Amino acid sequence: MERRKRTLGYLIILPAILIIVFVLLFPLLYALYLSFFKVTLGRQIKLDFVGIKNFIDIFSDSDWWKSFLNTIYFVLSDILVGIPLGFISALLLNKKIRLKALVLSIVLLPYILPPIVHALIWKWAFNSDYGFINMTLMSLGIIKNNVYWLTNPNLALPALIVANLWQGTAFATIVYLGGMKSIPSELYEASQIDGASNWQQIRFITIPMLRPFTNLLLVMKTIMTFKIFELVYAVTGGGPAGTTKVVSYSIYKSAFEAFKFGKASAMSYTLLGIVAVIVLFYQKLFKTENEIL
Repeated sequence: MERRKRTLGYLIILPAILIIVFVLLFPLLYALYLSFFKVTLGRQIKLDFVGIKNFIDIFSDSDWWKSFLNTIYFVLSDILVGIPLGFISALLLNKKIRLKALVLSIVLLPYILPPIVHALIWKWAFNSDYGFINMTLMSLGIIKNNVYWLTNPNLALPALIVANLWQGTAFATIVYLGGMKSIPSELYEASQIDGASNWQQIRFITIPMLRPFTNLLLVMKTIMTFKIFELVYAVTGGGPAGTTKVVSYSIYKSAFEAFKFGKASAMSYTLLGIVAVIVLFYQKLFKTENEIL
């Protein structure tokens, strides 16, 4: 009887296992396989084994390093600016304010929007002729002529970073709000009796108690921002002159425009390796931090 139940259990989860294998595991392994070949498309797909040449070519490719550096800018801005902004937003929203539900909905709207919708909103906002950013700045007298945000090589990348922060800050706000709700109110009540100010409560209670959530955000934002694609694809297409190209977009261009599937696969696994090393570093850092505390 017990054996029949176990067999039935395996049969029930078998479809899910097959889906995981064919949808996730097989593409990962096949991409790894392709990364060691030069792929030539024709009537028949021709595979020429090149070993680690695709990986070597990546690190000697100036376009790769340029896109990688741009990706680092996105990651650092999301961590150094997005996380603190999310914390401040969560602090304000955690207080009793009028129309709190409405304000909360507006603040969290960027995270709810599909990435492509989020990208198109900012493409319109930064439009040099009818975008609301130029219109607002001109009405305030800050600028006199239209600013070409998305076609100026010096402004396009900062503009996309701002657009990415809009969505990234909303995600940090959600995480921190959840964390603040889990902090026992007795801690704040006891600190008030001891005469602690609001700043002291934030410094000695809120921030330490939210450390696990900050660590989670650090890992999640690193992973999510390293694979940023839709914003660049929809708003600038990597331009002008490649100044906004990121690693994920370079992989897309190599695979589906240049048809260099072997190189694109190698780039994907290189990115995966870099992110894995960073996450392992975070884990080591968090472990050391916990031992000190």
